[in-house]
Amino acid sequence: MINFDLKRKIKSNVWHCQLKKEEFVVKKYDNPLVAKKVKAIHEKLADMQFPHTLSKVTLEDQNILIQPWIKNARSFSYQSRIDRTNSLELLHQLHQTGKKVDWSKDEYLLPPYDLRLKWQERLQKFIMHYAQVSVYLGADNCNQLILYAQEALKGFNQIEPLQSTKTLLHGDVVHHNFLKDSKGKNILIDFDLAAYGHPEEEFIMWMHRVLPHVNYNLSTLLNEQPLLKRIPLTYLQTLRFPNEILREWMYVKTVTNEKQQAFVEELIRFTEVALSSWSKLWYDCGRWK
Repeated sequence: MINFDLKRKIKSNVWHCQLKKEEFVVKKYDNPLVAKKVKAIHEKLADMQFPHTLSKVTLEDQNILIQPWIKNARSFSYQSRIDRTNSLELLHQLHQTGKKVDWSKDEYLLPPYDLRLKWQERLQKFIMHYAQVSVYLGADNCNQLILYAQEALKGFNQIEPLQSTKTLLHGDVVHHNFLKDSKGKNILIDFDLAAYGHPEEEFIMWMHRVLPHVNYNLSTLLNEQPLLKRIPLTYLQTLRFPNEILREWMYVKTVTNEKQQAFVEELIRFTEVALSSWSKLWYDCGRWK
């Protein structure tokens, strides 16, 4: 193992390190196959001269990934229209690599992306933590979320299967996985959850992240981002699943006690705003049946 100088600990398994005058991110994986997958993706994208990922990613001891530190980089903000547009364009360009690479090959270790299964599991986890969440959110709100989720999942039966060619999906479109470096270059990081699936599924996940920042106004977002026209209109019904709310409530148990109260208060406000907007969003998603 390379003997780095530690600058700071970012997460329990991620460190900002230095070797001589160069700085790096060192990340340790519990599953060596995930580390191998991330390295294989970076190598293939580098071979293709894909301009929006990190170069020189190396693997140490099977489960430790070393990559360059991006100095003076900032995360995207989904409150910014420019950042929304640029992040969606980055995803589109990533998906387009499927025209040159067969990402289904075993060497890339990409799991299949199944949106419905992913959300079924998320709903079950939420139900398992019902007692804990309802203490903060209240039984009525919890029951409303579960009902929306269950009805949205039933709606998958009326949606025609996607016909697009499957490709590489980033898998985690949270805003801080999109960076702009000091030279203005846009970069995608953290391919840990990368998968193989339809590009529309990732666009839907991106829309789930972005909708709170446009007041859940679906028409506004569709008009703002022409790339979203690639999504079949009936498939927009998948936005009815309250994915972001369920996901955020699962974090409550991981937040330290001193930060939990502030986190919960903010999350309650986020949930109440979302629920007050959901009936209109539900209607808007079904206008194109």
